[in-house]
Amino acid sequence: MSIAERKARERERRRSEIVDAAERLFFRKGFEHVTMDEIAEEAELSKGTLYLYFKSREDLHFAVVLRALAILDRLIRQAYRPERKGLENILEMGEAYIRFFQEHTGYFRSILTFDATKFEKVDDAAKLRILDEGSPLFFFMEVLKEGQADGSITREVSAEQLAIILWSQVSGVFEFIALRGTLLEMLHIDATELIRNQIKVLLYGLEGKKED
Repeated sequence: MSIAERKARERERRRSEIVDAAERLFFRKGFEHVTMDEIAEEAELSKGTLYLYFKSREDLHFAVVLRALAILDRLIRQAYRPERKGLENILEMGEAYIRFFQEHTGYFRSILTFDATKFEKVDDAAKLRILDEGSPLFFFMEVLKEGQADGSITREVSAEQLAIILWSQVSGVFEFIALRGTLLEMLHIDATELIRNQIKVLLYGLEGKKED
C-alpha cells in the first residue's frame, strides 16, 4: 500500500469515527441540541481538526442522513422482485419503508428533521448523492419506470415527478405521526396502519389505465 493510499484510508477512518460520534449525540440529545464543540469532545478531537472534515453541523447531520438512506435503500432493494409488476413492487417497497420507520427510529428521525434550510447549506457535491445509483430515490424512480413500461403504473406523469410526489406525501404522514402522535392516540388510530393505508390510497392513483 502506498503512502497516499494509507493516508486516504486513515482520513476515511477518522471521518467515519467523527460521524459515529455525531450520530451518538444526535440520537441521544436531538439534532437541534448538539454543538460542534460537543461533537469534537465526543470524537476526542480538537474543534479545529473537526472542521477539517466537516465545515458545519449541517454537514454532519447530512452524513447521518446518507447513512439512513443507505439502510433504506438496502431494505427496498430486498423487497424488490423482478418477476412482479412495477405497481406490486412499489407496494412492497412501501412496506419496507414502514419497517425502516419501525426498526431504525434514530435514522428515520435524521431524515425527518433534515429540512430544506439545512440542505441548502450542504456542499453541492454531497447533495448529488441523494440521486446517485445507490440512493433509494434513484431506485424508486427505476421501479416506477418499470411499472410504466409494463402498464401497471400510469404514464400520464413522469417517473421522476411521481417519485417526488409519492416521497413527499409519505414523508408528510410520517412527519404528522412524529409531531402529532397524541392526536392519533385520541382518535385510536394505529400509526403503522395509517401509513399502510396512505400508501394504498396513493397507489390507487398510480394505476395504469385498463384497456377496454
